[in-house]
Amino acid sequence: MGRYNSPLSRQHYWGLSVLFLAVVLVAGDFTAFSPALPAIAHSFSSDIATIHWVVNAYSLIYGVIIVASGRFADIYGRRRIFFVGVFIFAISSLAGGLAEKLWVLFLCRALMGLAGALIWSAVLGMAYNLLPQERASFAGGFILAALGLATACGPVLGGFFTEYLSWRWILFINVPIALLVFLLGWNKYPVDTFGKVNNHIDYLSMLALSISLFCFLLAMDVLAQYSIKNFLVLLLLSAFILLFLAFVYTEKRAKTNALVPLGLIENASFLSAGFSVMLVAAAFFATLVYIPLLFISVHHYSALQAGVALLPMMVTSGVFAFISGFLHEKLGARLLICVGALGMSIGLFWLSTLKGEMSYFQFVPALLLIGTSLGIYSPAVVTAAVTVVDPAESSLAGAVIYMFRFLGGAIALGINATILAVAHDLETGIYRAFFVDGIVTFIGFLIPLVFYKNQLIKIFRE
Repeated sequence: MGRYNSPLSRQHYWGLSVLFLAVVLVAGDFTAFSPALPAIAHSFSSDIATIHWVVNAYSLIYGVIIVASGRFADIYGRRRIFFVGVFIFAISSLAGGLAEKLWVLFLCRALMGLAGALIWSAVLGMAYNLLPQERASFAGGFILAALGLATACGPVLGGFFTEYLSWRWILFINVPIALLVFLLGWNKYPVDTFGKVNNHIDYLSMLALSISLFCFLLAMDVLAQYSIKNFLVLLLLSAFILLFLAFVYTEKRAKTNALVPLGLIENASFLSAGFSVMLVAAAFFATLVYIPLLFISVHHYSALQAGVALLPMMVTSGVFAFISGFLHEKLGARLLICVGALGMSIGLFWLSTLKGEMSYFQFVPALLLIGTSLGIYSPAVVTAAVTVVDPAESSLAGAVIYMFRFLGGAIALGINATILAVAHDLETGIYRAFFVDGIVTFIGFLIPLVFYKNQLIKIFRE
């Protein structure tokens, strides 16, 4: 029997179990908060525009740290970084669940974003190193399957805890899971060997980008309560511009150690994919947050019902992410990217028209369209971005694409929070947000369409 056909050992299964639980910990926690936001707002006597920082704090820090965390793993060892991430995730989850002040919850969510980035960057390398090289496709498929399952179940579990226990249990449940991951990983996952790399981490760029985006999102939050002429808004926007320019300057000086290497920025194909991902991220984040909010606050669903309401989108996204691999072989990434982005844009415009007394089943077609399009788009755009760069930078390119996605989602939610705050009622604000996000996602469709127009014309002529 060939080596490829030989069964996996007990150590392999134990290792995969550890990684599965780690993915569930990180991915499930992120989506679980979508049906819980109204309950959190009520607990802290806050408004929805501010409560978005529960999601934004996680997304922003995750997006900024994900690139550097890959280098942390290369320098200090994946297994070591993995355990550090799990430990931080557990402690910040416990502190967040016990938080009596809103700023403490936001801080804990930011720390969870840091921990999530450390865990995820380590998990990918650990999965491929755990199994024999000829089983690499199985390792990748296993991690993506765990990611899809956790992402789909997150809103349902979040709704269940919010409805029958408390939203705080979304955080408390992380503690025993993290403890189990830590103990199993320590005893069952093999120690990895690593050699320190020569590249260093550009901390100045990371700090400048983090603070600049924080200033922008905080400016959007303040703008929702005051006006563009408010001194604090002007101060925050000025700080955002200056710090972002500082980020660009430090990136140029860092050269090979840059957070986003100059070679990737100068690659037009990669850059078009990155900006498309940043804009299209608005579709996923908008539906993830605002569909449960709409059903709970406007249509009077329970938190559990609102979480279940997202299943058509989440499940179809996972199914078509798997199918997208087969479509990629026949149609290529370029066509799938354009079709996926356009489908998500149409889905958001569709949602923006479903006003008034609507039954849930009238929302389902739009949610299915967004989920299907997201499943088609995401693997194709990552593949396109990774394959247009030097093979030595493929892992870094994938991490940068994830950075674009989470930063784009955080910025979109920041702008959407302003739209909700200035609307005369919540329902109007949500539908306006859907419409604006539809426009943003449509631009995310136009970027690859314009860049790939010659190739697409050739495909259709053939």
